[in-house]
Amino acid sequence: MTSTIYSDALFKLALKEDAIESIIEQFETFVAVARDYPDWIVLLDSPMIRNRVKNKMLTELGIFDDLFMNFLMLLVRHHQVRLYEDIYEQWIAKSRLNQKIAYVQLYSAKPLSKKRLKQLKEEIQDYLPGLEIEFNQHIDSTLIEGVKMTYQGRSIERSLKKALDDMRSNI
Repeated sequence: MTSTIYSDALFKLALKEDAIESIIEQFETFVAVARDYPDWIVLLDSPMIRNRVKNKMLTELGIFDDLFMNFLMLLVRHHQVRLYEDIYEQWIAKSRLNQKIAYVQLYSAKPLSKKRLKQLKEEIQDYLPGLEIEFNQHIDSTLIEGVKMTYQGRSIERSLKKALDDMRSNI
């Protein structure tokens, strides 16, 4: 997949240049701007606009260093800017593993207390040895009660809804 090639190349270069943290911040900024101004991405990807103009559009923001600007201009030259979300997802997964952080998606029917979050971290620490666990919390009213956690496609669900579904399938 094309986005994998770009994310791998950016990751290897950022690692070589010891710029992981810097690229994380810049990529997050780029994604935020792109989401707020989707037409901007269309312009950056358009073959009808000269690359020099696109470079000026990016440079005028004044927020990207040379390494990240070169990466963006590579996407511009190959008309691949529209892939930024896929590239970002892959990039962030690689950079988090490099930083030894596991970002776990946590779904619950209601907000959880700090004590409960700490308990959940302790419960899943054995599944993710050597990684610091960080939760991205989401409220999911369909769970009724309990939690569902996902990390890299793997899921742990401890909810009333899951228990009821399991009982229903066993009847």
